[in-house]
Amino acid sequence: MTAVTESHGLGHDPVVGAEALPLDLEGISDSVDEALAITLCMPAREDIDRLAGRLRGALNLFLTEDPAFAKAPEGQQMLRSAHRLLELNARPDAETPQFTAFEYVRDLARLTKRFVALYRESHPAEEPND
Repeated sequence: MTAVTESHGLGHDPVVGAEALPLDLEGISDSVDEALAITLCMPAREDIDRLAGRLRGALNLFLTEDPAFAKAPEGQQMLRSAHRLLELNARPDAETPQFTAFEYVRDLARLTKRFVALYRESHPAEEPND
């Protein structure tokens, strides 16, 4: 998976232009699938927090990568939802109950899945050949 710099997850200024990291759609999709595959067997809190960090990093990449999301019909709502989920006061902390953190990760995963789908729709030429 493509490395995500600390700035993508900590609210620092985003890296743009030639310095921006490429989107690793496969790696992001793997994180989404892993988060959404969680069912009645609650994972350890450390695993939930790890997934939350990876998915927040992915959402931050989408927010800084492509202004086309704002032009898509559902893009404005998705951007608002992403900003809401990424706010520091919306994130679970050590005192947050495990189930609440679990639901937060699933919300992140569902939204990230929508960003992946929209990105693939608007960038079909970038899909790898099988």
